[in-house]
Amino acid sequence: MSGTAERVLHNSLVRVGGYAIGAALYFAVVVIIGRYLGPEGFGRFTVILAFVSVFQLIVDMGVRNILIREIAVDRTKFAEHLGTARFVMWILSGVSLGLMVLAANLAPVSNEVRQSIYLAGLAVIVTFHGLCYSAVLRAFEEMEWDILGFVLHKVVFMGFIGAMIRSDLGLAGVFAAFLAANACQYLYYRILVGYRHGRAGLRIDPRKGWALLAESFPLGVAEILRRLTWQADKLLLAALAAPVTVGIFGVANKFLEAINPFTVNLTLPLFPVFSRLARDSSVKLSKAYEQSLKFLYVMGVPIAVVLFVLADRIVLLFFGEAFRESGTVLRVLAPAVILLLPTSVYGYLFTAMGRQRSYTGCVAVSLAVNLTTALLLIPAYGAFGAAIGAVAGESALFLAGLIVLRHVWGGWLGLGLIGRPLLAGLAMALICWWVKDGAWPSVAVGVMGGLAVYGTVLLTANTFTRQELALLADAARVRLGSAVR
Repeated sequence: MSGTAERVLHNSLVRVGGYAIGAALYFAVVVIIGRYLGPEGFGRFTVILAFVSVFQLIVDMGVRNILIREIAVDRTKFAEHLGTARFVMWILSGVSLGLMVLAANLAPVSNEVRQSIYLAGLAVIVTFHGLCYSAVLRAFEEMEWDILGFVLHKVVFMGFIGAMIRSDLGLAGVFAAFLAANACQYLYYRILVGYRHGRAGLRIDPRKGWALLAESFPLGVAEILRRLTWQADKLLLAALAAPVTVGIFGVANKFLEAINPFTVNLTLPLFPVFSRLARDSSVKLSKAYEQSLKFLYVMGVPIAVVLFVLADRIVLLFFGEAFRESGTVLRVLAPAVILLLPTSVYGYLFTAMGRQRSYTGCVAVSLAVNLTTALLLIPAYGAFGAAIGAVAGESALFLAGLIVLRHVWGGWLGLGLIGRPLLAGLAMALICWWVKDGAWPSVAVGVMGGLAVYGTVLLTANTFTRQELALLADAARVRLGSAVR
């Protein structure tokens, strides 16, 4: 397991490093869009993204995760698996696009918003066809090439957004830039997979396509419900409150939305490993999962601390005085970050074990808790009620997953591992709180000092074994030529 653990940690660090660059670029683009559109326009932008993101999951329907699992287990048949997956995704694309167009024409919106929905819908469909090829790179554990496509996409997107703003094309122009950047990303992944592994033609095989869809369907439903959980608060605010309120919540939630892909990139290298271990030994799988949780808790706590303590300063820095109220909303949302990392593993873990339906049930519980809480609180508390609903939903998903795993393996696996990171996080929070009102250089020094204290407390409390520390050190070493393996 040591070689496997080292490879997983190495791939995780590579993906996190690449994602940090790409996420910074994307966040800069979001800030530019927010300042260009203003609170009301940004509210419409947020609602459109929330709307199409629900339909986009019909395109995938869990197919990519099943594709990764099957190729990870048997790489020799990658072309067959990819060709079948492409066939299924083309059918699902037609269904998704048709539903989006129908919903856009039934909705009482302006022509500009309707055109923006069309462009956004095409953009997400193009993205998922590109990510079908990306799944091949992930299954082969070629994480460097995969994350490079993510970074390049953000660079291209920023360029298209700059050209759109100079032309003053408004909301529709923003989504036109989105579509153009996604098309470039699709070409990158398709050409790269063909060069490294060979071409995989479209495999029109209704029998195998149906079998793939039947297996992926529960996971696809879970992903749709998961996306609804992420977007439910914004959609409820759009129905029950003014666009400005949606914008206030949307800005605060953007920080969590930026962190969510971070968690996916961090935990994705576990998926091929989990898939192989699930076929080999349930005991080995449970040990690998528990070991991964320790690192995930340690990474999530300091991010939550920084967002909680510096929420007001961060919002004002990036979005300006018009979004000041978003700082308090972000403080409410910040604790959910601690749960995002462990819950991001559930989809991979349950899929590796063939328990997609269990994952669907957990996500359904999360959505129900989120909707109920938000519906009760939004009329009285607006954006703050939506934030409380989001935290309640994420907490419900975390607990539901623990209950399922307790049934499978016995005991509350990994729950006790969170205690030491929380203790270290409290020490870090005290230092950050002390410097939070100072000038930004003082704040930066304080955060760095807080991280040093955080690490010291973790080491003093013997959070990691010597073997785990050695693996982390080995994985952190970037060797020359590691991008080509």
